[in-house]
Amino acid sequence: MSARHGTLRHVWAMPIALGALTLAGLVVGLLADGAWDLAAVAALALPLAVGAWHALRPARSPR
Repeated sequence: MSARHGTLRHVWAMPIALGALTLAGLVVGLLADGAWDLAAVAALALPLAVGAWHALRPARSPR
């Protein structure tokens, strides 16, 4: 594995983005009403969709 492949940004960018999106969805869901509730649902559903996509996709064969 090259030094570039495992950089800190490469490893942590998506988990931090999904965590921030989840936090934003929770805050918006608690503090806002109306159309903001739909935005909160979308923000909370996206990390679940990403996790399901990674869990259900076929495994790659080793090269």
